[in-house]
Amino acid sequence: MSDLRTVAAKRLDAFVDGAFAFAVTMLVVGTAGAMDSYDGLMATFAHVPAFALSLTIIVSFWWAHRQFSLIVLRSDKINDALSMLIMFVILIYVFPVSFLMKALMHWLSDAALPGNGLLPFQVRSIYLSFGAGFAILSAAYALMYFRATNVHGKLRVPKMFRPTARRASFWWAACAITALLSMLITYYGDVEGLIWIPLIPYFAFLLLLLMWRVFAPIKARRAMNMDDMDGTEFDGGAPDEEAA
Repeated sequence: MSDLRTVAAKRLDAFVDGAFAFAVTMLVVGTAGAMDSYDGLMATFAHVPAFALSLTIIVSFWWAHRQFSLIVLRSDKINDALSMLIMFVILIYVFPVSFLMKALMHWLSDAALPGNGLLPFQVRSIYLSFGAGFAILSAAYALMYFRATNVHGKLRVPKMFRPTARRASFWWAACAITALLSMLITYYGDVEGLIWIPLIPYFAFLLLLLMWRVFAPIKARRAMNMDDMDGTEFDGGAPDEEAA
């Protein structure tokens, strides 16, 4: 499949990968401190929980672009523009992500882990920054995957991958809506008093996604078993008649 992709598409992917790699590098630089002593090393280890959360968020957006590249063989100008938008946003988005994750770990650990405690008037602005970046990136991916489902579009997408693109478009659109809902809660809610409230939509969406990942394969297997039973031929008449 990778050999069928155009040279321009491969170069764009390499450019996007480089931008994400640079964003991860900035996460590492922002986490690492002076490690010329034992105390410095232990202080750096204390940043690991916040770094892990930040890295998970950044890598999830990179993974979405990687999966998109696996099913799209040829890019176009609109797709190139969306990829450039993703690169631009991710290189800025890394800063509010890192700051918020450190503040969240600092708050959850009751100041045991390093981080800056947010003042009441700072909570609203940092959540809005985080939500705006999340919404823009998610909307960009939703549009990219939606365009990949267009049979008559300029993107070359094998027919077998179009259902995958359709599902990805749905989930990324749901991510964008989740971020917008969190921003509305942040703007109109009492986030100064309860700073965890804007996180509720994200956790609810994550729970929904995990439930879908767990129960969707089970439902599919049950449907396949029912189809197999419907297609089974019984000798000597119907089972009910034999039992009677």
